Amino acid sequence: MNKKELINQLYNLRKLINQDECEAFENKLAELSEIISIEDIGEVCKIFDDNTKDDEIMFGVIHMIEKLAGYDYLKCIALYTPLMAEGKDWALTLNKRILNSKKYYPEYIEVIKSLDEKEKKQIIDLLIAVKNDNISRFGEKVDYLLHTC
Repeated sequence: MNKKELINQLYNLRKLINQDECEAFENKLAELSEIISIEDIGEVCKIFDDNTKDDEIMFGVIHMIEKLAGYDYLKCIALYTPLMAEGKDWALTLNKRILNSKKYYPEYIEVIKSLDEKEKKQIIDLLIAVKNDNISRFGEKVDYLLHTC
């Protein structure tokens, strides 16, 4: 099965309503994790849904794409997480994980600096939401990022 088909099937199963869907999702996710590449992140981000019935299984998607970590991964996260209309909480989570990373936080700042103005505004709006979600934990990091970018 090709990547596009796997991603479409994961998208259709993302609500994880029952045990059969959960098992099918996990099987498809394992299959995709063997062949995923940076170019797939935009489509994979569409799988995230805040109304999923099993957050633990959905975290498998995060772990899968985090294997691709590096500059290109960070750029994809900056570009695609602001567009995650059905997965806003997951978009926040993906960005929080980067903000918490000693290794990737400085690189994320450089990625955001490199974006065009529209893209930069979209990710900054999302990062402000991250800050507002937990100001004691993310306030300083987001403020520093905003000041730097």
